[in-house]
Amino acid sequence: MIAFVVGVLGVFLFFTPDPNGIPVGTMQTAGVVVITIGLLATAALPEYMTVLIFFFLCSVISIAPPKVIFSGFLSSAVWLVLGGMILGVGIESTGLGARLASYIERAFAKSYFKLIAGTVLIMCLLAILMPSSVGRVTIMLPIIIALADRLGFGKHSNGRFGLVLAVGVGALTPSFSILPASVPNVVMAGAAETIYGLNISYTEYFALHFPVIGLVTMLALPVFITILFPAKIKKFAAKEETARLKGEEVRLILILLFALGLWATDGVHGISPAWIALGAAIICSFPGIGIMPEKPLLSQINFGPILVLAGVIGIGGVVTETGLGSVIGSNLIMLMGIRNGTDIGTFASVVALGWSLEFLTTLPGQPAIMSSFGDTLSKATGWPLNAVLMAQVPAWGMLVFPYQAPPLIATRAISGLAIREFIRLLLPMAIFGWLVMVPLQWVWWKFIGYLPNV
Repeated sequence: MIAFVVGVLGVFLFFTPDPNGIPVGTMQTAGVVVITIGLLATAALPEYMTVLIFFFLCSVISIAPPKVIFSGFLSSAVWLVLGGMILGVGIESTGLGARLASYIERAFAKSYFKLIAGTVLIMCLLAILMPSSVGRVTIMLPIIIALADRLGFGKHSNGRFGLVLAVGVGALTPSFSILPASVPNVVMAGAAETIYGLNISYTEYFALHFPVIGLVTMLALPVFITILFPAKIKKFAAKEETARLKGEEVRLILILLFALGLWATDGVHGISPAWIALGAAIICSFPGIGIMPEKPLLSQINFGPILVLAGVIGIGGVVTETGLGSVIGSNLIMLMGIRNGTDIGTFASVVALGWSLEFLTTLPGQPAIMSSFGDTLSKATGWPLNAVLMAQVPAWGMLVFPYQAPPLIATRAISGLAIREFIRLLLPMAIFGWLVMVPLQWVWWKFIGYLPNV
C-alpha cells in the first residue's frame, strides 16, 4: 500500500510541469527518484529490479548524462565491495573465518551483551586503521557470521541478527566522528576545500564529533541491540583451536595483513582502499595460490547487491547533476523557518535539513549537496561557514533505511538480513539520536565555544 501511494506520487511529480525558476526536467527527476526510493524503502520489488528500473527510466528520458546515471560503477565503493566479497569467500573457504571467530568467542562470549559490545568495539578500533566502512564490513562480517554459526545462532535468530547489525551499524555510525573513516566525512571535507577553501583538520573534526557521536554511539549501540534482539549464549566453553594453521590460511593472513597495512597508510601512498581490496582479491583468486575453492568463484558471489549499490550512488549523482538537490535544499531552508541564532531549535533545524536530504540523495550525495548551499545557510543562521558544514554530521548517524548508506547495503548483501531487521534497530536509534544525541551535540558545541553567541 505504501509503495503504491509513493508510486502514484512519483508519477504525479513526473508529469507536473517545471515551475518557473528551476532547471528544466527537475520535476521529471523528482518523479523518478521518488519512485525509486519508495520501492527501495518498502522492498515492494527486488532491490536489483528497482535499480534496473531507475537506470532504464533515467536513460530513456535522458534525465542526466550516462556518466552520471551510471556513476556508481565508477565509484570506488562498488569495487571495494566486490573485492571484499571475494576476500570473504576466501576467509570462509580456508576456515580462517571460523578460526578467528573462535578467538573472538573466547574473548567476549561470556555473555551475549559482552559479545555484542566487543564486536562494536572491534569495528570502532578498525575505523582508526581502515579508512572504509564498506571495507570493514566486507572483511569482518564473514568472520562474525562464522561466529554466529559456532554459537548455534540460526539464520533467523535474534542472536545472528544482533551480531550482523553490530558489524554493519558498528562500522558506520561511530566512524562519522573520525575524519578519514567514512565516505561522507571525506566528501564533506573535500567540498569545503573545493567550494570555500576551508581546510578541516583531523583534530578539529575529532574534537567536535567524537565525544558525542563516537563515544555515545559506542555505548548505546550494544544496549539497543541486546534489548531489541535478545538472545542467550549456550553454556559451553569455547573450543580451543589446537590444529595448526593450514598453508592456505597462512597465505591468506599474509595477504590480509599486507592489505591492512596499505589501508592504514593510504594517506602516504594515495592508493584507494578499493584498489587495495580488489588487488588482494585478485591475488587470492590466482590459480595455484590455493586459497579459493575449486568451484567457479563467480558462482559464489551475488552480484545483485553490487548493482543496488551502484544504483544508490547513481541516485545521488543524478540528484546533484540535475539541480534537484539544490532546489530541495533551498526550499527546505524556507520551509523549516531556519533563522538567525544558536539556540537548540536553530541547531536542530539545521541538522533536520541534512537529515531530510538523506532520504533522497543517500549518504554519498548528501554532503556534496548540502555543502553547495552552505553559504546561504550560513547567512540564514548567522553561524560561521565551518559550523554550518559540520552541523550536517549528526544527521548521518540517524539513518532509518539501509538503502541510505553503502555500508548497510554491503551488510545486507553479505548477510542476507531482511530490511525490516535493519529498520527495527535504525528507527529507535534515530529517535534516540533526536532526543539525546542532538541536544548533547549542541551542549558540547556551546561548551567549547564552537557556536557563536548570535
